[in-house]
Amino acid sequence: MLRKITVVVASVLGVAACFVGEGENGFKDSRPEFAQEVKAALATSNIPFRVDAEGCVRYSSRDEAAVTRIKERLEKEMSGGITLKLEDQESRDYLKSLLASMGLKYWVQPRSDGEYILWHPQSKKQEEEVMLKIAEHSVSSRRAKSTATGK
Repeated sequence: MLRKITVVVASVLGVAACFVGEGENGFKDSRPEFAQEVKAALATSNIPFRVDAEGCVRYSSRDEAAVTRIKERLEKEMSGGITLKLEDQESRDYLKSLLASMGLKYWVQPRSDGEYILWHPQSKKQEEEVMLKIAEHSVSSRRAKSTATGK
């Protein structure tokens, strides 16, 4: 008799679980570049999501483990590395173009005191190469401006 009740209860619970539906989890991050990266990674990973009216990224609770792995990977990628604040738009555009031409991923981080560009060099030599090119660009840009203004 107890065995029969157990089977019936298990069957009822199994059916009830089918009708309960799955939950939804979400997160909201104050860093727009991070939220954008997470959304792109979710899309690439074929994890359905939506953004609600408050800006929260919502996804099925069954995808929680995958979303957590994506967020942790991006947190790691987007921390550390080299963060540069270049004063003029021309220099920032040059750095972005240089990094892209080298196949390096970068993030633009708007902050209250200006725009920062974060990137991860693959080696110390690569870091030095990029920094040297930025310095050379800055010097040649200043020369061109002073020649144009006659100073």
